[in-house]
Amino acid sequence: MSTTRGQHLIGKVIGSCMLERLLGYGGTSAVFLGQQLESGQKVAVKVFLPRTRINAQMQRDFYLRFLQEAESASKLDHPNILPIYSYGEQDGLPFIIMPYMEGGTLSEYAARQGCLLLSEAQWYLAQLAVALDYAHEQGCVHCDVKPANILLDSDGQAMLSDFGIARLVQPMGENEDALHPVTKAPETLMGTPDYISPEQALALPLDGRSDIYSLGVTLFYVLAGRLPFKADSTIAVALLHVHEPPPLLALLRADISPQIDAVIQKALAKKPEDRFQSAREFSAAFDAAIAASTFIYQSGVDHNRAKQLLTQAGGGRSDKRSAVISSPVVQVKPLRQGSIRFPPIFIALAIVLMIVVGTAATAGVVASRLAANSPIIQSTGPASNIPLDDLADSSDWPTDGGHMFFFSDEQYYIQNTSGQFVALALYADHSYHNFQLTVTMSEIKGSRNGADYYGIVFRSSAIQSSYYLFEMVAWGGGQYQFLRYNGHYTTLAGGPAPGLNIGIGKSNTVTIEAQGNTFRFLINGKSVGSSATDTSSHALSSGEIGLYVEEQGTEVAFSHLYVKTVV
Repeated sequence: MSTTRGQHLIGKVIGSCMLERLLGYGGTSAVFLGQQLESGQKVAVKVFLPRTRINAQMQRDFYLRFLQEAESASKLDHPNILPIYSYGEQDGLPFIIMPYMEGGTLSEYAARQGCLLLSEAQWYLAQLAVALDYAHEQGCVHCDVKPANILLDSDGQAMLSDFGIARLVQPMGENEDALHPVTKAPETLMGTPDYISPEQALALPLDGRSDIYSLGVTLFYVLAGRLPFKADSTIAVALLHVHEPPPLLALLRADISPQIDAVIQKALAKKPEDRFQSAREFSAAFDAAIAASTFIYQSGVDHNRAKQLLTQAGGGRSDKRSAVISSPVVQVKPLRQGSIRFPPIFIALAIVLMIVVGTAATAGVVASRLAANSPIIQSTGPASNIPLDDLADSSDWPTDGGHMFFFSDEQYYIQNTSGQFVALALYADHSYHNFQLTVTMSEIKGSRNGADYYGIVFRSSAIQSSYYLFEMVAWGGGQYQFLRYNGHYTTLAGGPAPGLNIGIGKSNTVTIEAQGNTFRFLINGKSVGSSATDTSSHALSSGEIGLYVEEQGTEVAFSHLYVKTVV
């Protein structure tokens, strides 16, 4: 059995703890779940593992690093920094005993859950920011901030761990508040290359702004599900951090606004002076960017009229939306399947060939039609009249393994599990102007409190900064609303929906006809209200369509979605 991975230590007593099972391992150490012999408390035990392939000097350096981690972390007392219970050496094996974090690492959480919601990212960033600022104030630069070094407890609280390569920053001159950056040996590339700051890669002096860069890479990763830079070697990755600008996150994820992207780009600036100067400043800017991108409802005359109609039907709608802040929950845009890349010369030749063949074929058809004195008819669609269910194109709809967005039994399910956000899925990269849309919806779960609205978004921008929303609720005899969003909601129509089938599991088919700025809505073949026309200067001309569920705990199944472009 390999001694490198520490399996041979299971069952051994280290310090005052019995090692029960291996939780994980890295280059020079392994972390075990242990149990205190006296108290029975579960703890995590990190043990230095000697390597046979490294010389005595390197092994001694690793050993000193291991002890430095214990010494550095033991001096820091903060609720978001993993404390050290004790540390020492036994049988030539240095060890550290720490609290056991049941939630595992942020890296493991992201691997299980997929890309984090913006609200989750806010939550973790705020905790890590105060932890890092505290460490920096104590003269300690972490130097290895990454998801694998962020531990979570059972309640989702985050703790920064692994101070094995932390650098101590010495006060500069008489000004004790000014911290002098420290240098490291130029031949040593500390940190993890995927998260390393440019100055760290270049062996330049470091201060807390290096950790802010690594925190920015961490935020990028948990939001995008991928790193900003990827290469075949660690040196190549480090050089990308030094020289290449990071990609825009909005190109990878639909709910990233320009404000959010600007914050991440600033955190990933190449020069420390161009970044946020503290982690709290970074966190506050991220909060402000999300707030600027959220759906902030502003009531107006039209919406008050809609609320009046609801009241006449038997009560008022929940004020959840007017209480603020719903940001769209939109998964990362599905990636297209990789395609074969051909050299440009082959592409050019192929285009020329198609033009020649197409011209010849067209000439032949025209000649034959003229000879037969027959009209020329150009086909504009498939020979079959059977429409294509747009939900069958599952690669273009967000899925997350059954958590919020998923396919089952040939239906697409949206289950809003958030108490703060709506759940909205866009049909990626499909834009429509004038169209007729039909979709069947069935509410599987809901509170029936007048707030479990669900429906259709259309003419949406890719980042949802503007769109139309048709939504309905099977309450008060059935109600509907038609709204436009341009930074705030404007109600364009609303009232009773008498054709709506009431009851959990009941199916309702909605038809939307969009022609210019005029819209007509039908539920189960019956018109709801009269045609609505948006005459304002904010009217939307084209965009993507999407499916929408508003209230936490509401689950809706969507099926038989057909979108037909009309002239």
